[in-house]
Amino acid sequence: MDPPTPRSSERFCAPDADIAISSSDGVTFKVHRKHLEVHSDVFADAADATLPDNGPDEVVQLSENSAVLDLLFQYMYRQPQPDLSSVDFLTFAGLAEAVEKYVVYSALPAVAIQMKASVANHPLQVLDYAARHNHKDLANEAARLSLGLPWAEAVSVLAPDTLVGWATFYDKWHTSARSLLSLFITAHHYNNNNLAVLVACVRDPKLCFTHRQTLEGMAPGSGSPENIQWCTNVLKYLFDGRFLG
Repeated sequence: MDPPTPRSSERFCAPDADIAISSSDGVTFKVHRKHLEVHSDVFADAADATLPDNGPDEVVQLSENSAVLDLLFQYMYRQPQPDLSSVDFLTFAGLAEAVEKYVVYSALPAVAIQMKASVANHPLQVLDYAARHNHKDLANEAARLSLGLPWAEAVSVLAPDTLVGWATFYDKWHTSARSLLSLFITAHHYNNNNLAVLVACVRDPKLCFTHRQTLEGMAPGSGSPENIQWCTNVLKYLFDGRFLG
């Protein structure tokens, strides 16, 4: 494959720049070392490796593409920061990884907000990110929202270690959901609306989240203490079970 044709960033092309960074797709960003070093632990630690004495023709190669670096460098300059809600998810996911990789503190809050906003539409991708970077609450939410997705999709997205954990979580959650729904259906303490909810949840267990209040209202208020405690424990696991402790 031929190397990408060299291009220059339109946004980051300062004539007084003292370092040039090339993206994986051949775009050169001319930026200022001081901004990178102030905003990134990794760039600060690597300062001695790329000094002005190395010459103006030195180009640092990074593995991120130009769309990701364009966003990343915006967080390192004093300017309005980008609206991540308008960025396509693939590029945003690349930015999130770059922010973690280079430890860009100024971008971490915005990435966290947008990741949480993305969890409903991209639960497996968010889970993969959150599990690798130990964002526990986000990983737990994403894991619960991904429980109705096909295994084939999970295999294509999740890292091997995360996939193993997800498979265990998936199996335990679905087993618990089936047991609880079966109990509710055979207990006969429901009206027609509740029956419709139970039938829908049996067909698609992830709808339990949609009907949480109804299902919690079906929990027996009387009967053997063991049965009541079992229902309480299963409901708590269904709605608050943790993929990451």
